[in-house]
Amino acid sequence: MEENKLEIDQILSKILKHSESQLLKKESFVTDDGKPNTESIKKLFRLIDINNNNRISRTELEQQIKKIKFEELKPNYDDVVKEFFNYFDTDGKNTLDEENFVYGLERWLYKAIHVANSSDKTKTIDEYDWIVWEKKVIHGDSFLWAFVKCVFEIVLGIVILTFLGGPLTTSILQLSYTMRVPSFSISFVIVPLAMNTRTAIEALFPAGKKSENSASLTFSEIYGGVVMNNLSGLTILLAIVYSKDLQWDFSTEVLTVLVVCAIVGILGCSSSKYPFWTCIIAFLLYPISLGLFIYDKLVLRWN
Repeated sequence: MEENKLEIDQILSKILKHSESQLLKKESFVTDDGKPNTESIKKLFRLIDINNNNRISRTELEQQIKKIKFEELKPNYDDVVKEFFNYFDTDGKNTLDEENFVYGLERWLYKAIHVANSSDKTKTIDEYDWIVWEKKVIHGDSFLWAFVKCVFEIVLGIVILTFLGGPLTTSILQLSYTMRVPSFSISFVIVPLAMNTRTAIEALFPAGKKSENSASLTFSEIYGGVVMNNLSGLTILLAIVYSKDLQWDFSTEVLTVLVVCAIVGILGCSSSKYPFWTCIIAFLLYPISLGLFIYDKLVLRWN
């Protein structure tokens, strides 16, 4: 695991999130009306103050911090404690009393409440934790390296599809003949359902337990995967048709894919979160795309 220096926002968001779920038994540090919950802060102080002398030492704080998972990063606990005390220890006594602890956390919580701007104020810590750690993950890696890695994975995928395309086509045709089902239904209905049902179920069932931002991120990954799969498939198709000088007979399929990608793209660009009504559109996209394909083929007789 990578060792990283953490900022106070990353440290406190993880400490408070861990405390809400593990120590305070789902009790929030933010009240329903969007203010710091002083009683919860004092309760956390007493839980960290193991020897009950009304002061938190560096050793006591480190014992608590070692129980917390900081995403995929492995922090230097001495640095984390030092950063924590730099923020809270205003009197320079190298220990924290309850007054300094409460004042420091309330000051930080007001900032988190303002930045997260959550509709459910009791979910502020979850929302703010997602914000500060998303920034850490996105900007932690080199953009150039991420770009090179993406290009390499796309090229690798094209190579794999090139070698596996023939056997896969043969298998689909054999399955279509055995089941007496059109090959189109196998390729665009049965195979996608078989491949993506598990992913969709794993994403949907835990979504109710996640924060609004986390759930939106999960669904955006699914929609992003749909768009990228379609675009990469189109790219490969166009490359094969061009290189082999084949007859173009895919206008209907391409139109259907582009319509789906356009709708998903508009949804993604219009909002940073996916509201509830977008799930209705997502469920309708599949039958709509099939209906559009059938209409173009049978009614308009496009090739």
